[in-house]
Amino acid sequence: MLKLTLCLFLMSIKVFSMETTISIIPKPTSTAQIEGSFALNDSTKIIIANNPHQLKLIAEQLVTRLRTVTGYPFELLTSSKKKDNSIILILDEKFKRLGKEGYQLIVTEKFVTVKSPSPAGIFYGVQSLYQLLPPEVEKNEQVTSVTWSIPSVTIEDKPRFTWRGMHLDVGRHFAPVEFVKKYIDLLASYKMNTFHWHLTEDQGWRIEIKKYPKLTEIGSKRKETMGDSTPYGGFYTQKEIKEVVKYAKERFITIVPEIEMPGHSLAALTAYPEFSCTGGPFEVGTTWGVFEDVYCAGNEKTFKFLKDVLSEVIPLFPGKFFHIGGDECPKERWKKCPKCQARIKNNKLGNEHRLQSYFVQRIERFLRSKGKRLVGWDEILEGGLAPGATVMSWRGTEGGIAAAKANHDVVMTPGSHCYFDHYQGLPDGEPKAIGGFLTIDTVYAYEPVPAELTPRQAKHILGAQGNVWTEYMPNTRHVEYMILPRLLAISEVVWSDKSHRNYSDFIKRLEQHYDRFVYRDFNFRVPTPVGFGGKRYIFEPTEIELKSPISSASIYYRLDGLDPTPGSMKYTNPIRIANDFTLKAILILSNGRKSNPAVTNFFLVDKEKNGLEYRYFEGEWDSLPNFKMLQPVRSGKVYNIDLDGFEHRGANFAVQFRGTVNIEKEDDYTFYLVSDDGSKLFIDGNEVINHDGLHGPSEKSAKVRLSSRKHKIEVQYFQQWGGKVVELSYEGTGIQKQLIPPILFTPN
Repeated sequence: MLKLTLCLFLMSIKVFSMETTISIIPKPTSTAQIEGSFALNDSTKIIIANNPHQLKLIAEQLVTRLRTVTGYPFELLTSSKKKDNSIILILDEKFKRLGKEGYQLIVTEKFVTVKSPSPAGIFYGVQSLYQLLPPEVEKNEQVTSVTWSIPSVTIEDKPRFTWRGMHLDVGRHFAPVEFVKKYIDLLASYKMNTFHWHLTEDQGWRIEIKKYPKLTEIGSKRKETMGDSTPYGGFYTQKEIKEVVKYAKERFITIVPEIEMPGHSLAALTAYPEFSCTGGPFEVGTTWGVFEDVYCAGNEKTFKFLKDVLSEVIPLFPGKFFHIGGDECPKERWKKCPKCQARIKNNKLGNEHRLQSYFVQRIERFLRSKGKRLVGWDEILEGGLAPGATVMSWRGTEGGIAAAKANHDVVMTPGSHCYFDHYQGLPDGEPKAIGGFLTIDTVYAYEPVPAELTPRQAKHILGAQGNVWTEYMPNTRHVEYMILPRLLAISEVVWSDKSHRNYSDFIKRLEQHYDRFVYRDFNFRVPTPVGFGGKRYIFEPTEIELKSPISSASIYYRLDGLDPTPGSMKYTNPIRIANDFTLKAILILSNGRKSNPAVTNFFLVDKEKNGLEYRYFEGEWDSLPNFKMLQPVRSGKVYNIDLDGFEHRGANFAVQFRGTVNIEKEDDYTFYLVSDDGSKLFIDGNEVINHDGLHGPSEKSAKVRLSSRKHKIEVQYFQQWGGKVVELSYEGTGIQKQLIPPILFTPN
């Protein structure tokens, strides 16, 4: 009986031994795994070898973490002597070659050493040490069901870039202090060193300014959000800001605050309308988008106000960078403002773009006088760049290239690879997002240094960061979902050497981190089956194979349009598709977490008979162009009205779909046109829906009576920037709202 009990006990223990794959993210510069492992026990000690005043906090963090999960005492000592059964932290100038953030981590059967020339490197070495331990090290309770050992390994590691950042917009939706700390902890775990804190917006001012109390008394509150009739607000006191800054510093993260100007300032102007061009009155923004009311650049009192605000904010943040926004500043108010026009005339600026440059340069001089370096979005290039300014390149890479060629430092953060407010998967089954489509493999593929730069110019690329705009993230659990696991991909982009990065290897290492997310109580996106989702056109009965991107996960599916559960059919063999229908599937991890349902709509079409003509154009428009006056870049055949069936660029294009739709019985039909940006629907040459103009993803509908026959149909669409979508649905008697089946479309 004793032998049986012992066997069962041993079988219940998870063994994390030398056979375990090293799953550190971001990937270290060099890793050499050897035979053996270092076992933690109740006699293991943590030793600070030298400079205890610099390493004490890091050592205490390590002791607290290990005591919590193992229950062992982990005595903390200061000693220059290497002792067996110890984890030893050593500041060593010999490792200057790894830079101030680099480290060496050696694990043997007798001891563990972490060496670096600086405390930052020691801290990052400890983060790698945590990732060598079982995932349960992330729990906040004692765990007895694992073997607490570390595989023997030698690691030397250093970062590629000095700016490894993540951004968080708390203007649209506020994040409490405890979540901001949780966010910072996550960044630190993956060796990110910069937290860009977006503190002011049209929809809310989030930082206490004692000289101007109405900024938070009025500017931090909005009466509703997108018509929900629910008041919303929140802000940080200066005491709370100091608390967060200290917390971040203890984790070697620098906070870069952002106080938006001259645009995105409606919340401030609601509190103090005298700094606007019109004098108000205003209300804090209740919808998303860009507002025309901005700070008055011709009013000298505006600059006094902003300098007063900055004079309170600057001392709270010890880092050298200070972000002033500078993006999306409409010029309409300035064009009509006597003070702004006088400023343009008196300073011989010539136009409103150069007035914005004047505005930014004045603020840059003030920041420089306070020992800060100005950072702004790439619009600050327009009208001339302020000396010493650092550019964040978000509208593609062109702004970053231009700034680097002009010898300005750059942080690369293009929407194509770094905007984590974009969908992680196809919209069906995903929580609502602002638009766009940014998969984890696209994030991972990003190369921050543009090929157009010379080696000398490339030195101005400080790094990159992920941006988290929260218009469609109403709570912090949603924020977590949108950043995980994409944060890990960008952490490897900015830390690991380009030549060492491999996506297949990254995905294998990522598997273990899903358990870590669970133990740390993070919400995260579980991947869906590979290649699954969206629309599929089949021309004959077809067998569909589903594949899991995670070896230990299982796939469950349904064929009746309902969402699958763990009790649904488990995928084992290819699924036969012979007609139009909807297949839904989920992926379930070994820890029980499941993906959102992925939806694939299969359409059986006749390759010869069905289809629509498309004509594709490139250009920049604010509304639909006159297609009769344009020559298409290309044309061809598609099977539905969407953007999936033809090649197009990321922004500034238009498309025209033309053909016929077969209406099988006379009836009143309602058509629904969804687009971002503008679109129109024509049936038999008559305009049925006008959804033109610049706007986000939205829907317009119209009812029309159609006879039983083929009707000419045309959809026009253009896209300028940001999200892009166009889709046409319909409903009628006996027909639920649905995408128009492709089998009803035929060319003219």
